[in-house]
Amino acid sequence: MASMDHIAKLEEMLSSGRVPGTSRTLVNVDKVGEVLEELKRELPSQVNDAQTVLRQKEAILKQAELEARRIRAYADEEATTIRSLAEEQSQSQIETARNEATEIVGDSEIVKAAEDKAKEIEEAAQEKAGKIVADAQNKLNQVLAGAESDAADRRRGADNYAREVLFMLEEKIADTLGQVRSGIDVLDAQNLAVGD
Repeated sequence: MASMDHIAKLEEMLSSGRVPGTSRTLVNVDKVGEVLEELKRELPSQVNDAQTVLRQKEAILKQAELEARRIRAYADEEATTIRSLAEEQSQSQIETARNEATEIVGDSEIVKAAEDKAKEIEEAAQEKAGKIVADAQNKLNQVLAGAESDAADRRRGADNYAREVLFMLEEKIADTLGQVRSGIDVLDAQNLAVGD
């Protein structure tokens, strides 16, 4: 039986032996003594087991520390190697870039010729664009002039039509006024005749 089991058994004896209505406890001294003896016999072996576990723990910690040192030394060595390789590669790339720059400078005549050609093309394009804009402006002016002329013709036609309609209306109003005047004259004549 484990030590914790013995302690639990003692606790059970103490709690089950409580005298109701008092703060006293009755226990069987012989049984408590037996449990305590068993506990005394088992404790040394459990203490030894605990000490063994502690020794094993210390050994594991030492082993882990040694392994960590070994890994760190390996990482430092790898970092040094990688740094050396990186420096060599960067030097190689710098040298390559210098060589390419030298070649580019050697090709400067080609670049100048290309720039001159580009300038000629740009000037020709601007001249062509200027002609296109001028032609478009002329066409636009012609269209606007035609539209204004057409609008003036339509305006004149509309004015003539309105004039004709107004003349016809004036004639009708004049006829109507003549009829009204005749009617008034007839009425006046009748009134004069009746008054006599």
